[in-house]
Amino acid sequence: MSFLLRKVRKNKWYKTETIAWLLPGEFQSDPLGDLATTGNKLSVYRVEDDCSNLERVVAALAANCDKIANFDYVLFQETILKDIKIKSEQTKGETPDETVNNCHLDLIELSAFRLVDLAKQVLDRGEVKRFLVREVTNFLADSIQRGYINKAKISLNPKDKEKIDKLIQSNSTFNSD
Repeated sequence: MSFLLRKVRKNKWYKTETIAWLLPGEFQSDPLGDLATTGNKLSVYRVEDDCSNLERVVAALAANCDKIANFDYVLFQETILKDIKIKSEQTKGETPDETVNNCHLDLIELSAFRLVDLAKQVLDRGEVKRFLVREVTNFLADSIQRGYINKAKISLNPKDKEKIDKLIQSNSTFNSD
């Protein structure tokens, strides 16, 4: 079964066993901010079991940002949805990579209780990870070079677009030698 990815802020998703005021089985409310819903739906992207499309998904999501930054995300087994009875529907994503857009799911009919349950399961069974700026920059350059992303469709600021252009040029020079 595949994984699901949600972009988050890593510093909100730390384990909290040492916080005295939390009762057993509770977690801080901060992770819920990264699970903001619209119309009781939560947007996630499917990542293959072997994570072979992970970098491409990250590049597509980063291309929609204003600037290149560390990319924090949570990755969890899709089976969690079945375990806690959350429904999903395949919907088209909104990135400049059409293949990644086809990996998009909306988690639907989310009540507050289901959302809290999802956060708890993700904290318990998921992995919170980070790609550094240089890695994200490399993923973007690679996706543009391979034709996955049309450079004209990215939302990045001019300085970061220039950084990607230079990286693509240096990769082209390196590969032609």
